[in-house]
Amino acid sequence: MNRRSSRRAGSLLTAAVAALLAITGCTGIPSSGSVNSQPASSTPDDIDVILLPPGPVQDANQTQILNGFLQAAASPQNDYEVARSFLSKGFQKQWDPNAGVLIDAGQLQFNIVSPTAMSVSVTPQAEVDATGEYQENDSTTSLTIPFQFTQEDGQWRINAANPGIILEQLRFSQVFSSHSLYFFDPTYTYLVPDVRWFPRDETTSTRVVKALLAGPTPWLGQGAVVTAFPDGTDTSSVVVDSGTANVDLSNQVLTQTPEALQRMQAQLDTSLGSVASVAAVAITVNQNPVSIPAGANSYTPPRVDSRPLVDQSGAFGYLTSNSLVPVPSVSDRVQALGPLSVTASPNVLAVGTATGVSVVQPAADAPVLVDSRAGLVAPTLDPSGYVWTVPASSPSAIQAYGSDGTVHPVAADWEGASGIVSFDVSRDGTRALAFTVADGVPRLIVAAIIRDKDGAPERLGDPVTLASGTGTPLDATWVDASNVASLTVTAGGDNRVIVQEIGGVSTTLGVPTNAIALSGSNDISGLWLLTSTGELQQQRGSGWQTTAKAISLLATQT
Repeated sequence: MNRRSSRRAGSLLTAAVAALLAITGCTGIPSSGSVNSQPASSTPDDIDVILLPPGPVQDANQTQILNGFLQAAASPQNDYEVARSFLSKGFQKQWDPNAGVLIDAGQLQFNIVSPTAMSVSVTPQAEVDATGEYQENDSTTSLTIPFQFTQEDGQWRINAANPGIILEQLRFSQVFSSHSLYFFDPTYTYLVPDVRWFPRDETTSTRVVKALLAGPTPWLGQGAVVTAFPDGTDTSSVVVDSGTANVDLSNQVLTQTPEALQRMQAQLDTSLGSVASVAAVAITVNQNPVSIPAGANSYTPPRVDSRPLVDQSGAFGYLTSNSLVPVPSVSDRVQALGPLSVTASPNVLAVGTATGVSVVQPAADAPVLVDSRAGLVAPTLDPSGYVWTVPASSPSAIQAYGSDGTVHPVAADWEGASGIVSFDVSRDGTRALAFTVADGVPRLIVAAIIRDKDGAPERLGDPVTLASGTGTPLDATWVDASNVASLTVTAGGDNRVIVQEIGGVSTTLGVPTNAIALSGSNDISGLWLLTSTGELQQQRGSGWQTTAKAISLLATQT
């Protein structure tokens, strides 16, 4: 488990583990059983299926009470009313199910500790914290969760348990759903997703808005993104009526400018857009409608040309189904440099060569060498025009070159990384994706980009470790604003491509052969892969299909 995951697991459900007594016996908790489900008759928020677990039965023993409580945690309806029925009267209001979720990778095991104590052994596959942030675990180490019992009116009830709930993966996918909260980049040009997970119940819209008002997740909230809502803005609840989410906000919003109100509306519209029952959003204060001026920016996510940008048979350009289309005023100059890598934006191309990284601009007379350091990985670009470079053997030696020729060293802490194979800035300019090597192990990392008041990069924030394959790291890329993909190769020559939603789950995309590079487009279906034999491939079904040959270079578009 990475450092960040370990810290979260420790605070989530295991605070009292050290106090456990010696285990005297164990048995298994069934992962299936008496939790029933039925389609919801209506969808007041995000409910597709309502789970209906039973409450405690008369004269149930401790094992049955604990088993019933764990299964009832799959029903968040009415503030986990059924799960609370397994608790003592004094503990019912104390227990906080919203403190987080441990998602169990296998069959739970419970252990008899004393006549009034039991514990559950959990192998966390992933966890969700109190803010709804999801993190996958890479450890198989089990955690031990304690429970204490008491008798009330002759019936066993739980009277001590750590906050939060435990769910197996199948139950979690039924009970929780992901929702992207949207914040702005510091220039208010782009909306940046911050993925969270919330229970599917009548409170989903309220949870989404409260989390949005509370601000971005800590790793993004270091200055990489901003919000239009003034400090202290809150809501008591969000009521969805006939498809309209009525968001009643506190008085702070009444003093904001028309432009700020437009931005608030945009954040709410996009953040609540994933709630099934919401078709429109209305802002109110004290139940009175707030007039939002028309003409708000749509804040469309940045997109790139869906055609792959390649070097094929000595020519550079966009590949179509039957031809290669050169980039006017650019292709010949790129080709003349002997490119080893290319990153392209609408106004500038960064070209990696044997002598360093050069910038090619359609309007400029000649390429400009911006970094001559040895062993640079493929350069990357951001929307402000900065060209980012870093040597493969010095992951922390990151530099960003401004259009005025100024060199900006960018501080970064990659947690002991000894090498880096790829470095890519997100298209909104708020995050950096790095595929590093630490202690011989691949580590895929995302970090926030912190800029000064003029927008120049200063440093990278605390890194977050993402899922990656085992073996040797080869490449990584942004798939879209929320998803990234990584490519590794094992000692036996097997490739693995893993796509992960930042703040969400990871999936493996087929098993390509001889893959050496990846490049994202606008979604997962537009992910391109280059092999060592010069084949350009796209994922089709469960495999990878060759779409072109004689490709020597696959460029990245930003």
